[in-house]
Amino acid sequence: MGLVFWIVLAPLIAAVLILVVPGLRAGAHRALGLLGSAAALVLALAAWGRFQYATSAYQEVSRLHWFTLPALWQQSDLSIGLSFGVDGLSLPLVLLAAFISLLAGVAAPRTLQRTRLYYFWMELATAGILGVFTAMDLFTFLLALELSLFAAFFLIHLFGEAGSRKAAFKFLLYRGLASVLFLAALVGLAYGAAGGFGTTQPDTQGIINGAGALTFDIPTLTDTLHKASEAFFTPHARSVLFLILLLGVLVEEAFVPFHTWLPTTHEFSDTTTNMLIGGVLTKTGAYALLRFGVGLLPGEVRHWGVLIAVLGVINILYGAFAAWAQKDWRRLIAFGSISHMGLVLLGVAALNAAGLQGAMFMMVSSGLLTALLFFLTGAIKERTQTALIPSLGGLSRPMPMLSGFLLVAALGSLGLPLTSGFVSEIQAFIGGFGTYPAISFVGVIGIILSAVYLLYAMEKTTFGPARQSYTGLADATPREYVPTVVLTALVLLIGVYPSVIGDLFGLSVQALLRIGG
Repeated sequence: MGLVFWIVLAPLIAAVLILVVPGLRAGAHRALGLLGSAAALVLALAAWGRFQYATSAYQEVSRLHWFTLPALWQQSDLSIGLSFGVDGLSLPLVLLAAFISLLAGVAAPRTLQRTRLYYFWMELATAGILGVFTAMDLFTFLLALELSLFAAFFLIHLFGEAGSRKAAFKFLLYRGLASVLFLAALVGLAYGAAGGFGTTQPDTQGIINGAGALTFDIPTLTDTLHKASEAFFTPHARSVLFLILLLGVLVEEAFVPFHTWLPTTHEFSDTTTNMLIGGVLTKTGAYALLRFGVGLLPGEVRHWGVLIAVLGVINILYGAFAAWAQKDWRRLIAFGSISHMGLVLLGVAALNAAGLQGAMFMMVSSGLLTALLFFLTGAIKERTQTALIPSLGGLSRPMPMLSGFLLVAALGSLGLPLTSGFVSEIQAFIGGFGTYPAISFVGVIGIILSAVYLLYAMEKTTFGPARQSYTGLADATPREYVPTVVLTALVLLIGVYPSVIGDLFGLSVQALLRIGG
């Protein structure tokens, strides 16, 4: 088995041990949880060290056959199993997920109750997210997506604040709808690649060897759909399936108008759950758009490019205006994330090298900055007992280090040069201006607004007179320095040396552009 198989399996093993081994105390639950995430991170770093930059194909491939559905289509069998691997698109996201999972485990408070359940669901969610990013077939992708969905639901429901039950079911409803849409679109693509929506029989086309056989294997589907004629898979069927996929992405990624579940989820979830959801779980929709939209249906991405670009700019502007109106830091971060992820849509719509690379960078940058912002504001809330911006003020005096790191995170989020936010935003806009200059120009307003709402929130939080009750509050503890420093260092590393992940993304960008012509 390749390294990627063990990357996914490590947190899953930790989750099972936490659940079934009797007599474990809270410290043992925590240790097993951290061990599972740490093992996944070490293995992901090893896969990065062994990565071959000479090819854009999947590497460290593992395939496990489960069962076969006989004569399911055109008298051909359908093999069902689990397939894992990484390429230039998925490996940086695997590293992101492993890093944030480990840091979230470290950041969990020592006073945490029901540690067995907490670390069990945290490791299951981590395994599911890693499975989504490493899936090499549609069945593995959908199974891993559902695992991450249910694990995150229980994290929100069991460990959130008052009102978390409603937030958890809202989360489950929206993300469950997205899963149904993904299922319809991806199974439809598999049947389309087998000639199910063609005007002539697949066995008379002579397109490629194996045409007409039903498969869930992503590389095979990519090759088949790239070479298939319009008679084999009609343009109308392609467009319908792409629009279903796009709708699933809009719901999964909390894009307007399907965004309401995300601010509610973040408002009522605990800090470490917010780090995991905001840092990596909300990147699965954008990943699906790149992997299946651009990767399997590039012609439809180009055809519907104006719609995608307009939706991206709507999210950039709406997210920024909504964030400006928020009084709670957690809701502000949620709407800011929606605004930033609108740049992913703009970059994908551009369908050029700069746009696609900017979209990929934005997923990683937004993940790091969102996790950092949630952790820092969570630390402040733990001391002040509030996340309401009007109730804060003057915190730079009692908490200079937390306030300083919060300022760095805010500057990175608004796209200050030498931070990951700048690298992702500049590339996405360069790509956008190259294809849709007028639409992209409107989107620039959102970047200006991000500076307004973030600096306004910082001024209200850290400057001005401090409340009497806040004097003497403790600054960052040694435990809190670990996630703070690591996340900040990664934001600055990518900003100063973007090639650290840019070379990986570049491989997938070149492959996607070759597919899209």
